[in-house]
Amino acid sequence: MIQKRYLGLVLFASVFTAAHAADITLALGTEPSTLDPQTAQDGSERAVSRNIFETLITRTPKGELVPQLATALPRQIDAATWEVTLRPNLKFSDGQALDAAAVAASINRIVDPKTASRQRPFFLGIKSAEAVNPTTVRVLTNGADPALPARLSWLTIVSPAAAADGSLGQKPVGSGPYVLTEWAKGNRIVLSKNPNYWNPSAVGNVDRATYRFVAEPGTRLSGLRAGDFDFITNVLPEDTKRVAKAVTLQGTDLPFVSLNALKGLTKDVRVRQALNYAVDKEALAKDLYGGYAAVSHGQLLAPGWFGYDASIQPYAYDPARATELLKAAGAYGKSIDLYAPSGRWLKDKELAETIAAYWEAAGLKVNFRVLAWSEYLDAINKNRVPTEAQISSSHSNQLLDADRTLSAYYADGGVAAANDNAELKTLIEQARQEADPVKRQALYSKALKIGRDEAYLVFLLEGGEIFGLSKRIDFAPRVDGLIPVKDIRVIE
Repeated sequence: MIQKRYLGLVLFASVFTAAHAADITLALGTEPSTLDPQTAQDGSERAVSRNIFETLITRTPKGELVPQLATALPRQIDAATWEVTLRPNLKFSDGQALDAAAVAASINRIVDPKTASRQRPFFLGIKSAEAVNPTTVRVLTNGADPALPARLSWLTIVSPAAAADGSLGQKPVGSGPYVLTEWAKGNRIVLSKNPNYWNPSAVGNVDRATYRFVAEPGTRLSGLRAGDFDFITNVLPEDTKRVAKAVTLQGTDLPFVSLNALKGLTKDVRVRQALNYAVDKEALAKDLYGGYAAVSHGQLLAPGWFGYDASIQPYAYDPARATELLKAAGAYGKSIDLYAPSGRWLKDKELAETIAAYWEAAGLKVNFRVLAWSEYLDAINKNRVPTEAQISSSHSNQLLDADRTLSAYYADGGVAAANDNAELKTLIEQARQEADPVKRQALYSKALKIGRDEAYLVFLLEGGEIFGLSKRIDFAPRVDGLIPVKDIRVIE
């Protein structure tokens, strides 16, 4: 079920006309940590690399699964085996064949624990893959794995040779519509059209895309208004009327705070619940985000993602109850660390500062610290150990399926989870292998209720993205939050 809510697709309408090929410049909040599309999960990486690499299956802008490198959606052969047929004569940008052996190598690479992929939670249902013949790939799953087609919509196919020699992160080799022309670290990345792309009719009129990295939203806005940029991310809600066009999509990013239930003050569930009661989510949505957000229903899922349960209730704003719980836990007046990035998500720093103020009002001393992007990634990756700090973050789920979210943020052993709840982990693993959608939903509902009551996270908002466009381009946002350059049209 795909039910993303488009808030106001184009605030200033423009009319597409056939236009000449052109160059554009996009400003992102952070620089990619790598262009290897299988190892990182930092947002800016995919904003760039998803133009270089492709997947077997893709999504339409509204979320429907459709073939890309495959000729059709995967066929389930038996309870734990699927087959995919490739388009014939596919090639990587270096001229090497993109065949079933290359696809199997890509799948086996990303699920190999030695790869240490931050995207591992996307693919936990996949055991391995093998080439049946040059155009047929067999994917073996751990149980039924009904989310397999969605997983394949996110699993990038990379050059086995570039992956083997370790150059993929700096010299990416994919099959997509664009290729890397230049990466001047700390300054810009430049992509150019792939002259040998297999599907040129799907590519718009952008010949060359330059990415700049600008953390401050005001600087991005000034650059857009001055004509230096054509596309900027994370336009502040109060600035939407100051750009030529603002396109928005709600429900693609869910701000939250990851709590460490294994160490420190937050090992006590009363403290974790207090941190939820202390925050006025309605005020955040209205005052900080100007209505471009809604209160989360006590879960790290959004409406439209499989597994979402609207019956789960948010924590009410109850500062008196928060203080009462802190006192009962012996935590009142004690110190707590809160870390946050700046510039990656819409108002991420301001949101964390406001949360810190709420926690202070409830009776804690908050040591608030803004982390550099690399520090933030290191902290969130090591949330279980050694830090006791709480991490303000945001979550998106391009699979639109609960398994990706709960495996990463709820399950013991998840890349960003910090609890040891065995029952919760078992429920998530059972749901991953349950073919019956009704039974699968029931398992997720039970898991979400545990996560809510145990307050493993501070559940905040169903947020979104606001992109600012120059008057010379058109672009419609997608439910998966991707920014395909091939879909951008230069209109003047």
